[in-house]
Amino acid sequence: MTSAEETALVRGASALGVHLDAASIDRIGRFIDRLDIWNRRSHLTGDRDRSVLVRKHAVDSLAVVSELPASGTVIDIGSGAGFPGLVIGCSRPELALVLIESRRKPASFLSDALRSIPLPEARVLQIRAEDAARDELLAGGVAAVVLPTPPPLFATAITRPTRHLPPSSLSTTQAFPGKPLDAQGRTKITRRRRSPPGNR
Repeated sequence: MTSAEETALVRGASALGVHLDAASIDRIGRFIDRLDIWNRRSHLTGDRDRSVLVRKHAVDSLAVVSELPASGTVIDIGSGAGFPGLVIGCSRPELALVLIESRRKPASFLSDALRSIPLPEARVLQIRAEDAARDELLAGGVAAVVLPTPPPLFATAITRPTRHLPPSSLSTTQAFPGKPLDAQGRTKITRRRRSPPGNR
């Protein structure tokens, strides 16, 4: 990652109230490097300029970080080119991150990126979101789900909504009942805005 890219990342994260240590910045840089290589042949994102990927997509992905639990399994549905899932993993590598992506090419990229960064606590599931509800390791034991709006059926297949939490500027969080995974015994679902085609 160039000094200009790092500056843009740190400033953007700070504006969102997210602190990135040197290790997190390095991991995000490795992710962007890997995405840059894959984009040359596979066109995983509509935006291919590295500065745009950092300023627009990586920074935007950090918007949900402050809403995530201290521990537990976090799922990113429709991970695509790794926004926001891989950025979340880079900033919170201790989380058991599950990237759900049904398409072969993006799923292959995600697996490659996990090895390259590396993020040993994360894994990729190349399945449809609704099929993930049948995964015994996921059903009922999820701390947070990051998903497009409107949410797919998979979200309600795991839990049922109980009440709304105050929304942040870029995302909406709902509390869902489940295993006691945070101080209030809630399972959180964090929604992110749906990105335009080709920009995930």
